[in-house]
Amino acid sequence: MSENTTTKKIISALCGCLLLSLAGCSLNERSARPSWEEGVLRVGVTPNYPCLIHKAPETGLISGFEAECAALLAKRLHSRLQFVELEWEEQIPALERKEVDIIMSAMSITEMRKLQVAFSAPYLTISQMALTTKGGEEQFPSAQAILTTNKAIGVEKGTTGDVFVQRYCLTAEPFFFSSPDAAVQALRDKRIDLFIDDGPVLAAYAAEYGAEGLVLLQTPLTSEELAWAVHRDDPALLKAVNSALDTWKKEGTLQSLLKKWLPK
Repeated sequence: MSENTTTKKIISALCGCLLLSLAGCSLNERSARPSWEEGVLRVGVTPNYPCLIHKAPETGLISGFEAECAALLAKRLHSRLQFVELEWEEQIPALERKEVDIIMSAMSITEMRKLQVAFSAPYLTISQMALTTKGGEEQFPSAQAILTTNKAIGVEKGTTGDVFVQRYCLTAEPFFFSSPDAAVQALRDKRIDLFIDDGPVLAAYAAEYGAEGLVLLQTPLTSEELAWAVHRDDPALLKAVNSALDTWKKEGTLQSLLKKWLPK
């Protein structure tokens, strides 16, 4: 074999390796693209929050303010909407593992969470409040009465209500529940004296069970902002979400949806 032929074969082999390498890089780039850029917006939800994000036990359908916003966002991104149901404690870990693109599930902005996720602009300001039974207004006439009580207080585990009670209600007996429904049932059964959670969710339960004597105490305990969370390595989605929020605020869409879903 001539030296010229050998040289040509070596060059050909090197070109082939280069092409395979470039093809591999292209495949890796495509596989690394977020799901929403590939046409599927995966939305992490814990659908146990009346009015904001809730799953009907009879039909299995997910509805609420956040569900409608998720549908609007998916349409805006030209993506198919896919809800990914998760336990509350699994929301941020799933986002960090990139198993979901965004969390749209009544998540409050906290300093700790800001270290883990990138939050959108807030869409709602709420307060932690307390739900009790008839007669509770006399027992708990003020925030101070709640903070200093030694009664049984129910919270949903892992929420800002949980943090509030453990941090500030130091003499209370805390009871931890996996969902608001479970905590409300304990209140109806008089196994706890108070249930502390987000104001909108408690207002919905007070409206539903008011005839049974459940009462929402009109005492705000905190002030916090709800927002949507995306992966810290996905600035493009964060920009798209904030752009959508800005548009919906200007057009009145956001206000209309909040008015539709949240009880007064």
